[in-house]
Amino acid sequence: MIKIGVNKLGLLLILVSCVLYVSAKKKITNIFYAQNTLDWFQNGPKSAEEKALLLKSIGYDGLEGFGYSDFFILSSALRDNGLKMPVNYVSLNVGLNGTVENPSIEKIQEMISRSEKGSVMYFQLTSDVYKNDRSTGDKLIVTILQGLSDYAKGYGIRLCTYPHLSCYCETVEYSVELAKMVNRKNYGATLNLCHLLKVEGSKNIERKIVEYAPWLFAVNICGADDGDTQKMDWDRLIQPLGQGTFDTYLFVKLLIDNGYKGAFGLQCYNLKGDARQTLLNSLQTWKSFKIKYKNQK
Repeated sequence: MIKIGVNKLGLLLILVSCVLYVSAKKKITNIFYAQNTLDWFQNGPKSAEEKALLLKSIGYDGLEGFGYSDFFILSSALRDNGLKMPVNYVSLNVGLNGTVENPSIEKIQEMISRSEKGSVMYFQLTSDVYKNDRSTGDKLIVTILQGLSDYAKGYGIRLCTYPHLSCYCETVEYSVELAKMVNRKNYGATLNLCHLLKVEGSKNIERKIVEYAPWLFAVNICGADDGDTQKMDWDRLIQPLGQGTFDTYLFVKLLIDNGYKGAFGLQCYNLKGDARQTLLNSLQTWKSFKIKYKNQK
């Protein structure tokens, strides 16, 4: 029988714990879901049930919600197939004096109350009235977002702003600034890679990730080309994961290394070709990211 002294045993246990801790840190455990823009595919699924069955058969963790119109049907279809709705994409249209329509505040609250605890609702902010009057618009919008955050807190739901080209909030920086103004623990920011490349370009992405990662509740990724991205069309900025010259793996790695623990969504807008094969290829690329990250030195 091999005998190990108490001191040596303690040292061995510490070393084993360190190895296990490092191994755990190097794993990508984030949820990976598809954005709800599958209609662009030649044979894209149409109904909620078809979408759920397709994503389940391929191996995705879930699907993005897309506002109020089919929220309840889609939630049920995903739940019945063992899938999640990690995020819900909701337009927040702010009119004169802070009126909110399509959907209304009441419908947004209804979705919050019926969402899965721990999930995220991100808002695409639009306002024809206040887009060029941010001093007034910010005050009204922040008050609205604070009210929704306070309501969502009781349901364990997190909220954030979704940066989108030509909308009230176009940049990650502004998404973070709004989160700071809202000043609620359950209100954060979103990073959408294709819009980041289109609006801000690929310069200084590393610095932005380090600075903004603590505020991020949701991140959407895709394959894309690098270079003068602000002049590129969407067909170059939204490609299946694993395609394009932009290093999406490094982008994911930097986010996780800087503490991002939220879900990653696959941007599917305007993707053509066979839905199953394209989604499968992108998922296989995501799995290769996980292996590469685990095996890095």
